Amino acid sequence: MADKFTFSSAGEIQMIEFALARNGYTHELVSTLAAGDQLGGIREVLLGNAKIVPIQDPQTAFVAQPQSAPLPISIVIDGDLNPNVPSGLYLTGEGTEHRKMGKITLEKRTDGKLYANAVKVVRYLSPNQQKGKSSQGHKLRKELKDKQVLNACIMDALLANPQLIPDEWKTGCTYFWGTTFRRALGSLYVECLYWRDGQWHWGYRWLGSDWDSSRPAAVLAS
Repeated sequence: MADKFTFSSAGEIQMIEFALARNGYTHELVSTLAAGDQLGGIREVLLGNAKIVPIQDPQTAFVAQPQSAPLPISIVIDGDLNPNVPSGLYLTGEGTEHRKMGKITLEKRTDGKLYANAVKVVRYLSPNQQKGKSSQGHKLRKELKDKQVLNACIMDALLANPQLIPDEWKTGCTYFWGTTFRRALGSLYVECLYWRDGQWHWGYRWLGSDWDSSRPAAVLAS
């Protein structure tokens, strides 16, 4: 096998960096990880061909309990980078958009809310999404033109650092209208985060669809 791997985007590189930092890696540990067949063993675990068994004192088997990080917690990301692009979608072509946002400090404060550069992130609903109404994606995109919508770089960062996502986001799907992707034949899509089966997932939706009250946009509070 060729000793060569190329990341598909800068966003993919950033996702790996987030994961390394979140799991306490040092530069020395990264060097060890890259040596020999260490990553080959991890690949076998991901493929289900092997498993990791913790070293335990046979006299006292200890089971670690997950702990939530104390608030506030924060990370810094580059909102000018291209995000991860879903398979089959493109970030170029008519109708695509990626609103660059510069360096962003994402912080979850003791109130449980998410902040971007010290500004609260809220889930916005157009009047046309309220009181049982829904708005087609193309129309909603125009309504959101002057809003400070978050881009898909922030979604990628939140997915890689789910401890930053507010619990209230577990209802409905939160969309990141700062980035619009395109299929080869021209259909446009935006990405979202949603909670299911005890964990966070991402998805995307066609702008030809309708957005109701369960599909707010992530925007900076004005």
